[in-house]
Amino acid sequence: MKITVLAENTTKNPVICAEHGLSLYIETDEHKILFDMGQTDIFYKNAITLGVDLTEVDIAVLSHGHLTTEEVCLHFSK
Repeated sequence: MKITVLAENTTKNPVICAEHGLSLYIETDEHKILFDMGQTDIFYKNAITLGVDLTEVDIAVLSHGHLTTEEVCLHFSK
């Protein structure tokens, strides 16, 4: 299993953006999972920067709702 942090509260990498929230890209032998999407499109921008292809995601999990959940989901669905 490999877990890539796409969004989190902090970062030490100057090319990765941080925000309050969490987004994880989880790769297993059988699935590619997007767990949460943070509050904005930062998860999407960081995925591009990190070379994570979100078109390969076959399961998306939203652990809870935010006011911006619909907008964030639009970035994922592109």
